[in-house]
Amino acid sequence: MTTMMTKKKILISFVLLLSSLQTLVAQEQPLKDFAEDRKERKLCFYPSTLRMLNLSGNAEFDELTTGIEKLLVYTLDSAARADKSYQQIIETYRKLDYEEYASVYGGKLDFFVYGKDEGSESEYVGIIKNDEMLTAFYLRGRLAVNKIPGLIRTMDEGGLMNPFDFNLDDFGKHTQD
Repeated sequence: MTTMMTKKKILISFVLLLSSLQTLVAQEQPLKDFAEDRKERKLCFYPSTLRMLNLSGNAEFDELTTGIEKLLVYTLDSAARADKSYQQIIETYRKLDYEEYASVYGGKLDFFVYGKDEGSESEYVGIIKNDEMLTAFYLRGRLAVNKIPGLIRTMDEGGLMNPFDFNLDDFGKHTQD
């Protein structure tokens, strides 16, 4: 009898765990739905692929990315940039109770980051727009935010690939030589 009760408790715990994970995974879906028809490029990074971006072995980058489980980066087309339809995705995440963490707009740069903490898990969604490019991203995991300024400096010095500005055309040139 106790074995049957234990199995039921395990099954109920498992179902509850899966349903809570489903909630977190579902939060990336609005961005995927929005970006799929508007994307020029889509990149997906996991911890192992993020480490490959660290060309110079920068310790700050490793500390920043240690808690990241997944990073989706979409380069959106010029139509999304021109008609400002990206603002729809921001509104969608506001309705999902994401908090505004940062917003910079005006001049040549618009930058929006929204986030949500659910226990030990955090999610971030953001838009980066300048004159040449519109990028949307989704990140699940923990960030060591205090490491970002040093990373920007490392990117400027060329020791780190920028996941938001890949020029995949360059890869084709090197393989054809």
